[in-house]
Amino acid sequence: TGLAGIALANLRALERCDLGQCAELLLVFDRPLAEVHVLNELPESVGGAPVRALGYDARQARTSRQIGWGWVYSWLSWSVGIGAARTRAVCLHDLDAMPLASDLFERLYEEFERSGATFQGVRPYSGNGFVEADGFVTTYEMFLDALVLRERAKAIEAFSRFDKRDGAWVDYDTFLYLEERLGGRHLFEVDPEELFHPSQLLCQFTDHLNDPDRLPPGGGNLNLLAYLLHLGGESAQLEAAQRALEAGATTVPVGSRDLDLAALPSERLDWQQTQVERLETFLFDGVRPEVAAWLAALRSALSPTGTRR
Repeated sequence: TGLAGIALANLRALERCDLGQCAELLLVFDRPLAEVHVLNELPESVGGAPVRALGYDARQARTSRQIGWGWVYSWLSWSVGIGAARTRAVCLHDLDAMPLASDLFERLYEEFERSGATFQGVRPYSGNGFVEADGFVTTYEMFLDALVLRERAKAIEAFSRFDKRDGAWVDYDTFLYLEERLGGRHLFEVDPEELFHPSQLLCQFTDHLNDPDRLPPGGGNLNLLAYLLHLGGESAQLEAAQRALEAGATTVPVGSRDLDLAALPSERLDWQQTQVERLETFLFDGVRPEVAAWLAALRSALSPTGTRR
C-alpha cells in the first residue's frame, strides 16, 4: 500500500525492544500479499520473534477500498490478525505507534498476565458519549485474550456501532461493544514519553485520499507521514515536502494529493516536533540532520498561529 513502508520503520523501532516473550510478529496488509511492494524487504525475525505477513483476500481488499473509511481498515486488519494468532495473548500494535522504551512490551505483557484481563489498554477511552469513569480502554497497544474473542464473539461485533447505553445514544468505537459485553477491562497506563503515537494518522490518510473534508485543521497529524516513510527508507515525500516548505509554500505532497498545512495549530506542530525528536533520540541518539532540516522548514513556513507568513 502507500503506507506499507511504515511497516519497515515500525520494525526498526521494535528492534530496540525486549521481545523475549513475543512468539511472533504478525503484519497485516490491506491487500493481497502479491501487491505489497515491501514484502521482500521484511526481515525474517525481529528481536528473535519471527515475522509473518498476512494480507486481505481479493474480496476484502475490493470492499474496503469501495468504502474508503479508515475504521473499516483498522477493524478488518485487527480481525484478520486475531484470527491468525497462535497465542492467547495478542497485542494490537498500531502501524504508526513506535515504542520509546525498550522494555515497554515486556511490562505490558507481564501486567496482562498478572491481571487476567480480557482487554488491557494503556489509555482510558472517552468521547462519543463515553467518559473515562465508564472504564473503557483505547485500542492502541491493547493486549487482549484472543481465545476469549474467538470462542465468545464474532468479528463483526468488534466493529463500530451506534446503540443506546443507559438510555442515551452512544458511538461504540472499535472493540468498545465487546469490552462491555465480555467484560474484563483493565487499564495499565504508560508514560506518554514511552510511546510515539500520532493518533489517527492512518485514518486521516484514508480521509485525505477519499474525503478531505473529514480532516482536522491542517490535516491533523498527517504531515508526519513523510517522516515515518523516511524512517522506513522511503525519503521522496520528506524531501519533496522540505523543498516546498523552504520555497515558502504551506502545501506539501501527501500520497497522490497535496495537503495544505496552513491551518495547522501551533500547539499541534509543537507536539509533533517533540514526538519526532523523542523517536529520533531513541533510535539514533539524536536528531539526524535531514530530519532537523525538515522540522526547521516546517517552522519557517508556518507562523506561530499555524497560518502562512
